[in-house]
Amino acid sequence: MVNKVQSILNKLDKANVTCINYDYYFKGSEMVEDSFEYSDEFDTLYELLIVNMYKKHNIDPYNDHNSFNTFKKINGKWFAEWLNPMGLELEINDLVNDNISDKIIELLQE
Repeated sequence: MVNKVQSILNKLDKANVTCINYDYYFKGSEMVEDSFEYSDEFDTLYELLIVNMYKKHNIDPYNDHNSFNTFKKINGKWFAEWLNPMGLELEINDLVNDNISDKIIELLQE
């Protein structure tokens, strides 16, 4: 899993992509909408990082209070960002290493 995640992040970095969402992505400062150019990468990261975390910690992926939406790079580090709970961002390295606090797990289980 670690190698696959790193491979995808390296591909995005090489293409100067700083944010991917299922509906859009940012290449440098340019937003590209309605493009599925990086949807496979989004799906793979979502499955490897988010779905696996949900399964491991018994989090309901269909809970309306738990809406994941974006992978983005901030100050050289990649993060996973949720729409709900609003403002929740987890560093991808923490997801890869299962370094998620109990408070975050409880928040996502609500």
